[in-house]
Amino acid sequence: MGETITGVFMGRSALLLPLLATLTFAAQVTNVRCYAQEDKTYVVFYLDEECPVEVSTSLTAGEASLGLIVRGAHLDSGGRLGGPVGHVAGGNFYQFGEDAVFLVYPAATAGSYTAYLVKDPLRAVLEISERIGEESVEVEVTFEPEEPPDLSHLGIGPVLLVDDDDGVNNGNPYGVDVHERYTEALDALGVNYDLHVVRHNASGPTYVELAPYPLVIHFTGLDALKVCLSGSDRRSLRRYLDDGGRLLLISQNYLGQVSRSGAASAGSLEEALGVKDWRTDAKTKVAIAEPAGELNGGLTLILFGERQIVGNWSDGFTTSERGRVIFRNRSRDDACGVSIEGDDYRAVFLSFAWENISSESEAVALLQRIIEWLVAE
Repeated sequence: MGETITGVFMGRSALLLPLLATLTFAAQVTNVRCYAQEDKTYVVFYLDEECPVEVSTSLTAGEASLGLIVRGAHLDSGGRLGGPVGHVAGGNFYQFGEDAVFLVYPAATAGSYTAYLVKDPLRAVLEISERIGEESVEVEVTFEPEEPPDLSHLGIGPVLLVDDDDGVNNGNPYGVDVHERYTEALDALGVNYDLHVVRHNASGPTYVELAPYPLVIHFTGLDALKVCLSGSDRRSLRRYLDDGGRLLLISQNYLGQVSRSGAASAGSLEEALGVKDWRTDAKTKVAIAEPAGELNGGLTLILFGERQIVGNWSDGFTTSERGRVIFRNRSRDDACGVSIEGDDYRAVFLSFAWENISSESEAVALLQRIIEWLVAE
């Protein structure tokens, strides 16, 4: 057994521990498990090389978290626990830079914790102690790296990709471009597209320009000034949907531009998207697939890290009777993703920045699932 790190959870508060010095190692995570046994719960990364193990604790929005960090370990794909396990109320694992991280949310029964390396088989272990008030349970989590599927067989022709991020290529010298995240993903998926660049402080494509396309993907990046989605934009998109269009709208600021808090009015784009009411700047950090389903793949999306390209100003909302929640803000009850199947149209709206998703493979997988659902007969 290598160096051991221990600590105690004080109710729902957290103590920040000093971390070990950062070292660079090359290792592969070969398996992930979380299970309860007798009076302890174990969070485990299985490894093919030894790496330094660290523990971090934090308290965000009143919610304590405990992280097992393995420096220099590579994780092929992320995931989350399907439910509570022993002293762990929930958790997700992901790649953060050069490190593998398992972030868990301790249950009320959690007390002391210990992190260490064990050999034969080689594994990094986070051990959480205190009594378990229920029978022992075990959850097996496995993963296999996957190549993005080729969607060219869908035969949907070119889709319209609307670059409305108000970046440098849109004519804003102070802007941030995110369009390459989308073009690279669509290229990887084999989806043909026409790119429409919206100029700085200008409106987007008209209904006449939207109408020929079987699918429109419209993203706004960090755009928040004057024209995020103008009145004419919203009317054009609403008419496109009413005429049987398929729309993926990704915008973390458009609801706030309509009003700081508000409710959908009859005939509005918000109504067509399945949004009932909203409030701005919920700032989603972790978007959870809730309920888990085929459209969202049961993904837990980390919206910060090295791939974060724009600031987080995600809005929160509730859905209408026809809208179906596909993602929720982890620290609040707000929805941050909705799907809707109208009489003649389909739409998905994400109020967080898809381009900020920390795992590139998960971002592409989500885009793939959304496109397949939107164009399905």
